[in-house]
Amino acid sequence: MKVLGRDSAREGYRIRAGGAVALLPDAVISTGMALTGGHGHATAYDWIARHAREIETAIDALARGAPARPSFETMELENATSGAGM
Repeated sequence: MKVLGRDSAREGYRIRAGGAVALLPDAVISTGMALTGGHGHATAYDWIARHAREIETAIDALARGAPARPSFETMELENATSGAGM
């Protein structure tokens, strides 16, 4: 899994897992912690690292056309390319 960066217009983080890229909304992260106080970006990356397995599972489900489990159901698949694992 690799964080590709933050999409400020869409208010989320672009994440690649396997051959798929998905958007993880800030709202998913902020349900468990505040993204304020000047450390929001670093805090988000820490949260993403701690939840990597769940995020990868959600992206895999979305890439297969299945729904992601709560609390990741608001993630959006951007693309999926078979065989392009990371």
